[in-house]
Amino acid sequence: MTSGTLIKPPRLFTSYERRHRLIGLAFAIPVIVFLLAFVLYPVLYNVWLSFTNASLIKKTSSFVGIDNYIKIFSNKLFLKYFWNTIRWTFFSVLGQLVLGLAIALLIARPMKGGTALRSFLLIPYVVPAVTLALVSKWIMNSDYGIVSYWLQQAGLVEARQSLLAMQGPAMWVVVILNVWRSYPFPMLIYWAALKSIDKQIYEAATVDGAGKWKTFLHITLPQLKNTTIVLAVLRIIWTATYYDLIFMVTGGGPSGSTTHLPILIYQASFGSYQIGYAAAIAMILGVLMFACIIFYVVKSGLTED
Repeated sequence: MTSGTLIKPPRLFTSYERRHRLIGLAFAIPVIVFLLAFVLYPVLYNVWLSFTNASLIKKTSSFVGIDNYIKIFSNKLFLKYFWNTIRWTFFSVLGQLVLGLAIALLIARPMKGGTALRSFLLIPYVVPAVTLALVSKWIMNSDYGIVSYWLQQAGLVEARQSLLAMQGPAMWVVVILNVWRSYPFPMLIYWAALKSIDKQIYEAATVDGAGKWKTFLHITLPQLKNTTIVLAVLRIIWTATYYDLIFMVTGGGPSGSTTHLPILIYQASFGSYQIGYAAAIAMILGVLMFACIIFYVVKSGLTED
């Protein structure tokens, strides 16, 4: 190489690579725009609203700092509604996971008509929430509901009384309805996870003399640990923010015994028209859900490792 020879710098990308990168970017732009417009902007706007006194009946609003948050935590009823949210979420998720696992263990066994049975068990998941709510209110009506009639005849409730009108049982009713409607999702996930467990592990346990109960405790459950963690986090997020069923069945009553944070957000927004106050409640719920998402991401990363 002579001293007059010029050394050309290496090209970072060929024209072919550059073209394909541009094509990839072109496909990604609609998704990026969608996320910015319908995810990031609403979140940032809600953060701003939570620090204002915005109202649906006022054209203008002003910055009030953390007044909305002070108002929330100084309200004694907020603690009641927060506890309702925890009870609703915990018992709903627990029931969904337990029932889903139990049915998954049943349908994982070879049986005639297994496909038809699995299809039948999926019916609750496709039933519209409004249909479930209307039927539930009908059968539990204090005057002509069949369930209320049976309970009245058995002496468990007073005449012309309904579980939906009683502060204690009302929450349990909506929890049971939610468990019935939502168990098919955990059932399917558990069924798929059970199918992935190596059969040789069970054969070895049988040879060692392990019974069905010990096999379940020491083999099946540990193998389903990661699946259960992911399912629990997802169901907590979906259940804690679920609004439709409670609102249509009880409306948050009686006397606020089934009011949880999503219903409180609705009441603040469209009942008293306090958008800023409602946005602050939504921020509190959002922070809790974000913590669940972080936990899910961490656990997912550990699972992959």
